[in-house]
Amino acid sequence: MGRFSGKVVAVTGGASGIGEATARLFAEEGAQVAIADLDADRGRKVADDIRAKGVAALFVETHTEREDEAAGFIRRARDEFGRLDVLVNNAGMRLYQTVVDASEASWDAILGVNLKGYAFCAKAAIPEMRRTGGGSIVNVASVRAVVVGGNTAQYDTTKAAVAGLTRAVALDHAAEGIRVNAVCPGPIFTRFHERRATAAGKAFEEFKAEFGRGTMLKRPGTPREVASCILFLASDEASYVTGTCLFVDGGQTAM
Repeated sequence: MGRFSGKVVAVTGGASGIGEATARLFAEEGAQVAIADLDADRGRKVADDIRAKGVAALFVETHTEREDEAAGFIRRARDEFGRLDVLVNNAGMRLYQTVVDASEASWDAILGVNLKGYAFCAKAAIPEMRRTGGGSIVNVASVRAVVVGGNTAQYDTTKAAVAGLTRAVALDHAAEGIRVNAVCPGPIFTRFHERRATAAGKAFEEFKAEFGRGTMLKRPGTPREVASCILFLASDEASYVTGTCLFVDGGQTAM
């Protein structure tokens, strides 16, 4: 029996990267998993893979920045599985612009996905968790919540806002048995970075080594390593942890 047997977990952005690793890991621990993403082909494949291993899974194509669709995703998860115990807010986007270059439309887009989408999914999930006596929300923020990179003013701003949202929602719903935490990943090597390596004309291993050079561990992390921390925060083992940000960054922000 896995640690999440009988539990229902909803993961946004679950078709790839950290979200995919998270959905698969919760399924390995016995959870029934609902996945939201815009990539319908990848999302269905992840759900099919989970079902092939004998675990119930659902995919819903979802624009989380639209409140009706975010609420619809949570409602589908509840209708399919009868309850909701864990929400992992992971869907996100990144834009490479300075504040001078950024347009109103690009601000609306990134705030919608990276911040409003988290709030809309939490808004829909909290009443479901309240109904069954509590639950856990884990938001995927970033080291950019506390440090900045360059040419990513919008992304960095939204990730700092996710950290603030995490603390605010944790305080508002602690008395209802709902814990809210965030993970702040550092350099995590995903398929996206494999494509960036190809676009840059660099050898895969060379690009990967450069990507993790700014950490104490001198390597990038994997989506599975972040997923393991998300699973911990959502589990009963973290029953006295709420309103916090767990940095999964190889020591990057401590240097």
